[in-house]
Amino acid sequence: MDNIIEYRDNRTPANDYPRRIVSPSAPSACCTDHMERIGRPAFDGNWRFFYKRCTVCGYTVRCFYAPSLLAIVEAANQIRLTLAEMNLGTGKRKRRTRAEIEQEIATALDRVPRRSQQVNQPRSLMPLRRRRPAPSLA
Repeated sequence: MDNIIEYRDNRTPANDYPRRIVSPSAPSACCTDHMERIGRPAFDGNWRFFYKRCTVCGYTVRCFYAPSLLAIVEAANQIRLTLAEMNLGTGKRKRRTRAEIEQEIATALDRVPRRSQQVNQPRSLMPLRRRRPAPSLA
């Protein structure tokens, strides 16, 4: 976005918001106590901002206060697309299941996948141990 503030020392300060603002090039001592917000918030790249102007001398600055939600959503979308590309399969389905990923990792490491990841395989039952009677003290 173009900056509508024009910093000039040879012209008198003027507030023609939203078209143009003429401001001195340096702040004065009065600026710390007399700055007021003018206009509505706007976007510049990835940030939201508003204009602050001194009511006494006319010095104006842009005050950036928060990242743009649109930029955050766009960055999250790029991360999601990157993760989706990393998880592409070669079959009809584009996304692999967790079990398929574990199987590939296990194959790559030459080890058997964890029992919790093996699907539809019956577990063998261990025979129950008989309890021995406790020795009597009599």
